[in-house]
Amino acid sequence: MSRRFFKPFVGSKYNEGIRGKKILVLGASFYCNKDGKNGREKCEYFTECTNPEKKDSSKFDVICPVYKNTGLLLSEEPSNAISENYKAYRIFGKFIKRFIKNQEEDVWQRMAFTDYLQFFSPTTKTKKSYLSNRDFEAFCETLIELQPDIVIAWGMAIIEKIRDENPFVNKDMLHNTEWYVCHMKMPEINHEISLICCYHPSAPKKYWDGELDKLTKYMEEELK
Repeated sequence: MSRRFFKPFVGSKYNEGIRGKKILVLGASFYCNKDGKNGREKCEYFTECTNPEKKDSSKFDVICPVYKNTGLLLSEEPSNAISENYKAYRIFGKFIKRFIKNQEEDVWQRMAFTDYLQFFSPTTKTKKSYLSNRDFEAFCETLIELQPDIVIAWGMAIIEKIRDENPFVNKDMLHNTEWYVCHMKMPEINHEISLICCYHPSAPKKYWDGELDKLTKYMEEELK
C-alpha cells in the first residue's frame, strides 16, 4: 500500500535530466490558507483536512471546494503548484538555468518535484510535530519509483529527517561540503543518490542570494 498522498510532478524530460542527471526537487510542505482568519475565506473542511494530529487530507482529495470545479485533485498538488508558477518555483527555475544551454526552456520539464509532508499543513511553517514516519516512507517510495541521481531539498524544516536521521545517508563528506552535500544508498537503488540541502528559494534574499555561489559550486560538482 502506498504511503504517499501527493503524486509527484514528473517533467516530460525528467529521464534526460540536467546534463544527464535525473533531479528530484523536494519541498517541505503544502499549506492551506482557507482558515477564515484576517478576512480570508473559511473552508468548511479546513480543520479536519489540515489536522496536524490526524495528518490525513485524503478524504478531501476530490471534494476540496477550491478545486472541485476545476478537475484538479488535492493529491496532484505538486503538478498544480508547478503549473501555477509561484515565486519560489520561478526563483529556483532561474537558478537551475545556470546549468543548461537553452535559456528559453522550461527547466521544470527536466525535473521532478514533490513535498515531504504528506498532508496539507494549516500553517506556512512546517513544524516538527507535523512530521511522521509516514513522510519518510513516502519519500523513500518516491526515490525507488523515480530513481533520481540528485535530490535537492528546500529549507531547514525537513533536513533532520531526510539527512540527519536517514539510515541510508553517509554523512562523512558533510564537513567537506559545508554541510550542503551527502550521499545516500538504498538497497532498492543501484546507484548512490546525491542529497543537496539548501535554503528555501522563498527565504530572505540574504540567505538564498547569499548562498547561491556555494550552492552553484556543489551543484556543478554533483552534475559531473
